Amino acid sequence: MSEAEPSKPRVLLLHNFLAPYRVPLFAELATRFDLDVWILGNVRHVRDWPADAPGAPFRYRNVPHLTVPLTRYNALVLNYTLAAALARHRHDAIICCAWDTPATFYTACHARLTRTPFILWSGSTARESTRLRTLTKPAVRALVRGATAWLAYGTRAKDYLVSLGADPERTFRAFNTVETGWFAEACEAARPQVARLRERLDIAPDARVVVYCGNLLELKGVGDLLAGFAELARMREDVTLVLVGSGRGEAEYRSLVEAAGLGRRVVFAGFVPRPEVPAYYALADLLVLPSRSEVWGLVVNEALAAGVPVLATDAVGASEDLIQEGRNGYVVPARDPGALCGAMDRHLSDATDLEAMRAAARESIGPFTIARAADAFEQAVACALGRA
Repeated sequence: MSEAEPSKPRVLLLHNFLAPYRVPLFAELATRFDLDVWILGNVRHVRDWPADAPGAPFRYRNVPHLTVPLTRYNALVLNYTLAAALARHRHDAIICCAWDTPATFYTACHARLTRTPFILWSGSTARESTRLRTLTKPAVRALVRGATAWLAYGTRAKDYLVSLGADPERTFRAFNTVETGWFAEACEAARPQVARLRERLDIAPDARVVVYCGNLLELKGVGDLLAGFAELARMREDVTLVLVGSGRGEAEYRSLVEAAGLGRRVVFAGFVPRPEVPAYYALADLLVLPSRSEVWGLVVNEALAAGVPVLATDAVGASEDLIQEGRNGYVVPARDPGALCGAMDRHLSDATDLEAMRAAARESIGPFTIARAADAFEQAVACALGRA
């Protein structure tokens, strides 16, 4: 008689929002753990995305909460039923994402009192030097040091966790990613739509296209991109910038574009539903992510999977792990419109082998899969449970 298969560890994962790009990861984790996912906040406070996942292949619940605005970009989420919920359930290990909510700190205390292994999952880097981060750093350092194991979005996040007291031997890189295979296939399927999309956006058939995809916010460096593009537009007449997304800064950016006389060279595409985004990657010669602060930047993964080279600033967490200078993209200093202009001009010059860069983009993103990220979670849980 064969031995019984060992039971899966029962794992609780607390996450701030149920973002669509997280659903595939949670589904993969549910094949490896007896998984409960508790959602602390409402994603609609930050993105126009669905706040649930009908038919998701994992158990999840929305923990009741109150939202208290703090700054222009931050809010305090108070989960007033969390203590009672934790008291009613027992898990072999608990994973908490980030430390931007009191729920993480309370859960860490609960884990210590109940002797439950506690794993901290973070994407924060040393580049996030805000006043709030400075004020909370002593508490964050204590939280980090009290964990049993750690998960990091990438290299910069791991380095930051270690600087706060994490053990590098028990810190695993669960590279932040999306369904790269889906984006690659969807982009190819969308190519026949490109001519129609150009016509709808009033872009000339032979124009080169630079795409930005994200919220229209100062933090994302959209103003820096527009300033850099204005300089580029004076040098080249064959380039159009397409801004995919919406946000609080849109009216201001539209005014800047009109004042610079770029009304026909900059297209505001507005919010685009996820299934339609690959068509814009199919349209693009280059994706630009000009952020002044960016924990990771999943649009980098998406664009590379679609075969689009990426220009990002050094404030983008993904730039260190995903972008290979001159091969699949470029990295420039944040807050530097001149550097953005120079890199865009370099990419669009006749000396650039665009097809080689497209091939390198697809190849480079290959290892960064959902399954590989889940492997790191499995290693962290095994380490925390003393099985490593």
